[in-house]
Amino acid sequence: MARSPIPQDRMRFSDTLLRQVRDRVSIADYAGKRLTFDKRKSRPAAGDYWTCCPFHQEKSASFHVLDQKGIFHCFGCGEKGDVFTLAMKLEGLSFPEAVEKIAEVAGVPLPKDEWEDRGENERRKRIFAIAARTARLYAEALRSSAGAEARRYLQARGIGADVCERFGIGLAPDEWTWAIDKLKAEGFALEEIVAAGVAREGEDGKRAIDTFRNRITFEITDTQGKVIGFGGRALAKDAKAKYINSPESALYSKSRVLYRLKQARELIAKTKAPGLVLAEGYLDVIAFERAGIAAVAPCGTAVTEDQLQLLWRAGGEPVLCFDGDSAGKRAADKAIDLALPHLAPGRTLRIAYAPEGQDPDDIFRTGGAEALRALLEAAAPASTALFDREHARHGLATPEARAAFQAALKEAAQKIADRDTSRAYFGDLLSRYNALVRAQRPPFQPGQAGGRFKPGPAPPTQELKAFAAAARPRPAAENFLKAAVDNPALLAEYADWIDRLAISDPDLAAIRAALSDLHQAPEAAAGIDRTALSLHLTRSGQERAAARVSRWKNEEKPPGRKGREAGGAPQPDPDEWLALVTHQVVLPAIREELAELRRAAAEGDDAAFARFQALSREARAIEARAREAKLEEPQDDEAGGLVA
Repeated sequence: MARSPIPQDRMRFSDTLLRQVRDRVSIADYAGKRLTFDKRKSRPAAGDYWTCCPFHQEKSASFHVLDQKGIFHCFGCGEKGDVFTLAMKLEGLSFPEAVEKIAEVAGVPLPKDEWEDRGENERRKRIFAIAARTARLYAEALRSSAGAEARRYLQARGIGADVCERFGIGLAPDEWTWAIDKLKAEGFALEEIVAAGVAREGEDGKRAIDTFRNRITFEITDTQGKVIGFGGRALAKDAKAKYINSPESALYSKSRVLYRLKQARELIAKTKAPGLVLAEGYLDVIAFERAGIAAVAPCGTAVTEDQLQLLWRAGGEPVLCFDGDSAGKRAADKAIDLALPHLAPGRTLRIAYAPEGQDPDDIFRTGGAEALRALLEAAAPASTALFDREHARHGLATPEARAAFQAALKEAAQKIADRDTSRAYFGDLLSRYNALVRAQRPPFQPGQAGGRFKPGPAPPTQELKAFAAAARPRPAAENFLKAAVDNPALLAEYADWIDRLAISDPDLAAIRAALSDLHQAPEAAAGIDRTALSLHLTRSGQERAAARVSRWKNEEKPPGRKGREAGGAPQPDPDEWLALVTHQVVLPAIREELAELRRAAAEGDDAAFARFQALSREARAIEARAREAKLEEPQDDEAGGLVA
């Protein structure tokens, strides 16, 4: 059966160019901006998406997008193709127009009149041939007598001849024009050799010289396995640069290439691993792959946005593995900042650090594959790595440091473009921050107790204390939280005190944490009410706490509002109202905690005594403000239910 002729418009572009554009664009991203994926059926972590077909009427999702393969297929009407086909059908474009549009998204420049320049395509073929031939020459040099020193170095790192052959490791001899001379003898022109990145032009009219000299070389391939460049590790200890890479060329762009990506994709498909590992160097990748772990590395540069996209398109949750030294941590910080705007469902990452003074290659040689797997299992989610970084930068020593810490977390969450992910990060980071702040207790000052409280018998165990504290009712604390929800002014004034409120009841603690999260969220200006609080608790998995909020009764006379004006709405003086509600709600909560602290201090708990003193001062200050506002003591019929 005769094959269908290739459309003329498709013949205008080289296969290499089309593949390059497809590799750099996520078909799921393109489709997701124009179609709504079925969240129940789709699996973002696997790059597997479903939606209703845009090309025929249907109620159930039969339009399938496979991001890793870069294709779509509708099981209802049979439409299928790649990202170019999808752009043509969704936007009514011709094939050249679709290529131009997707290439612009990918950041791939289209050479002028490429489809008319048949000579350009032939030139690329020769450049590919030069790269492939150079790789064989380097491999032969490593096996020759001139490669003895390089072989000893590699053997010291556990890399023998079989590993060198498997990973395309070779040697560029310590000669100025070794590769140039070899390639010219085989009929390649100097201009072509330079264009392939194997040689570079001499400066000030000097002769061209080899790019790599006296270096162990590592083949860098495209996603089809064709050699497009090299990385070189210096053998001389006094070399200016330990590692160098091929210069930018028609084949090779280091910011858009990952070392061993083709092989890593094949390995991850076999092992069903949760995602690729991004290591820092070539030898690290080789160690991971020998351990059966799919890994890649940037080629002599910090990770770029294009490389992140390649990691995510491979599927799963990539792990970025860095050395444990200061340089590795700086690289991790840059990677986190780079990834933040792109985080979304199915697009996250984890961060792993090798022990200080070691890299994955060291770990593999000393501990084997299990040691590398343990390193990856200890990787932290991006949110944890971000929180730990900001904590290390700012600390909690002073109010200014805490404010800067909190501001940095908010700023980071706001950089995330996906709104749902940004909101989730905001809540997670601020919850961690609040928990960390609450864990801080005033330092014990020796002799402060001064015999004020007489130590009693041996205190009960911590487990018994915790059980008793959780079971002890805290009506005043609960009324404080309820009033804060119902009265924005109270929440704004005492948000910080709410954070410091000691609560052992797990449901009340969950309500307090949710209230704090909502108050600090960007949408707080829209208002907080019981409905919003219950919804937040339910989404956080705190159904029992949400049910407790729903059981709160509405006060017939809200705290601090003694009367109503003619229109029926209460019109208290703002200062007087705030002073009164503080006296009626906040003060009982403080007194409630003071009673517990007094009991703990009597048992010899010096930290409890220090906190008792601080809260006592706050209680006296509230009482003083109430007297200044000329408030009467709350009557039983108005406040009796608010005092423990």
